Amino acid sequence: MPVDGEATDPRFLDLIRDEIRSSGPLSFARFMELALYDSTFGYYAAGSRRLGPGGDFFTASDTGRAFGRCLARQIAEIDRAAGPFDPFHVVEFGCGRGLLARDILDAVIDLEPELSPRLRYVLADRSKAMRDAAARLVPEAQALAPDELREVPGGCVLAVELFDALPVHRVRRRGETLVEVFVDVDERGNLVEHEDHALPGVEDWADRYGAAAEEGTEAEVALPAASQLDALAGAIARGVILVVDYGCRSEKLYSPERRRGTLLAYHGHQTNERFFERVGGQDLTAHVNFSALEDRAQRCGMSVLGLTTQDRFLIANGILEEFEQRDLRESHDPRRVKRRMQAMQLIHPSGMGRSFRVLALSKRCDPQPALAGLSDPF
Repeated sequence: MPVDGEATDPRFLDLIRDEIRSSGPLSFARFMELALYDSTFGYYAAGSRRLGPGGDFFTASDTGRAFGRCLARQIAEIDRAAGPFDPFHVVEFGCGRGLLARDILDAVIDLEPELSPRLRYVLADRSKAMRDAAARLVPEAQALAPDELREVPGGCVLAVELFDALPVHRVRRRGETLVEVFVDVDERGNLVEHEDHALPGVEDWADRYGAAAEEGTEAEVALPAASQLDALAGAIARGVILVVDYGCRSEKLYSPERRRGTLLAYHGHQTNERFFERVGGQDLTAHVNFSALEDRAQRCGMSVLGLTTQDRFLIANGILEEFEQRDLRESHDPRRVKRRMQAMQLIHPSGMGRSFRVLALSKRCDPQPALAGLSDPF
């Protein structure tokens, strides 16, 4: 397993060096694939200890159960608007420790008792350690590797903070030329950047969305996002796909104020740009290009129901319940105060509320479902 601290596990470093010496400099996407998903040394191979208060970053479900309750409401509305489905499947990609699944299933029992007996939950994650942790927390769900999934008849597919962790190519504008940042090894065996002509598919994608269009700017190109969206669509015959992640449409993502791009490393709840340190021991993420996801969805025959901010989505689905207590004594209960503070983390406009977005897609739904989460509660 990767070791904590500044140094990369030397065995992992040797593996990366050997691949570079054998095949030439690696695209950053290949390097990121190894750093995050190598089955022995990759970041996610370590499992659930990477997440939460003792790990490197929080997820929405780490802030409490409100996020799951709101999604439970939205799932129930999908069943009413596009179904009813019997059974109603929820397929969650990138399930992590299973916190979100646990919250959704418990909330459905409380809020939508008619749906609960029909609900079937499928947990999908590339990391065996994550799948094992999720299966322990949610024993009534089915835990599978993504390549083990088979199409279910109907329901909802969830992808919460999945696309931000997909490998990305890095590009820079040098005069009239778009160059790509590769990973090489110097004479001392250190991992270093190496600029060369951008690969054709990378350059085409960058040109289409305006990535690194101005001199000296840098951006990320997430080619694997297309195949990942295809996998989400392939998991369900009919229903709705919800993608929740941080990012925006391309015109804002590649605007001048983001001259260095959005790629960051996370370790101990702090960010850095030292991508070649503690490889396999820190998370690597980049903002999601929602324009590219919308384009891909439409090319695959899906319909884009809408794109909204997380605060609007959660408020429309009832997250402000904790703020609406009429009994003054109850409103001062420490447990309720804590839940209100947790909800604020999810909807505050300077935090997750506006940096995260919710994309809703439909597959083979006629008529198209109108979802409360896409309405403007303001």
